Amino acid sequence: MPPYRGDPPQMSTLSVLAALNWFYGKLKHGAAYDQAPMYFDACLEWHERLSPDQQETCRTLAAIRASAHKDAAESIAASLPPAPRCPL
Repeated sequence: MPPYRGDPPQMSTLSVLAALNWFYGKLKHGAAYDQAPMYFDACLEWHERLSPDQQETCRTLAAIRASAHKDAAESIAASLPPAPRCPL
């Protein structure tokens, strides 16, 4: 994986990304999946290891990111376990 330019993303940022991207690993096709299949597969595995409450948090994060309250996503994601690093 190439190094990050600047500061590496915070764990909560990685959790937000994984919460939004795990479904690509389930689909296993498409332009996004083809760019980083190992990342999306890792996000799917991360999501499958979450408790039901944590999976609900992922659904909440997706809804929040699509709303006017998207800045709250980082603080909510802090309750999730460490997520895979996004290579994109």
